[in-house]
Amino acid sequence: MNKFIHLFTVVYLACIVLLRMMAMPISLLDYNLHKGFIAAKFCENRLKPEMHCAGSCFLKKRLTMANDNHDSRDQKGNGKIILVDFYESPEALSASATEVVSENNTLFRLQPVVAPFIGNIFHPPIA
Repeated sequence: MNKFIHLFTVVYLACIVLLRMMAMPISLLDYNLHKGFIAAKFCENRLKPEMHCAGSCFLKKRLTMANDNHDSRDQKGNGKIILVDFYESPEALSASATEVVSENNTLFRLQPVVAPFIGNIFHPPIA
């Protein structure tokens, strides 16, 4: 049952995100499918046929409303609030060494590996 609730929650949140992302294409699709109805009922210039608006003014309003609504949700207020949970002044930090570490002598030496094909791959561009 717990997996079912988890799966349902994931699918529900994914649908919400997808619908939010597809708001503009859905508006454009709705406009193209119902262009005649929008031009007859909602167009501001329906009494001026010489403008050939065909409801594009309604589409522009709908798209700007969707963008403004999206921007207003992103910017709830002009200032950003910074919350600092913990702060320690740099003067309070100190470091001290109590023991001097001598230089370590290694018992083995690493030999560089040279591959013959590296020069063929990494070279300047040929003009």
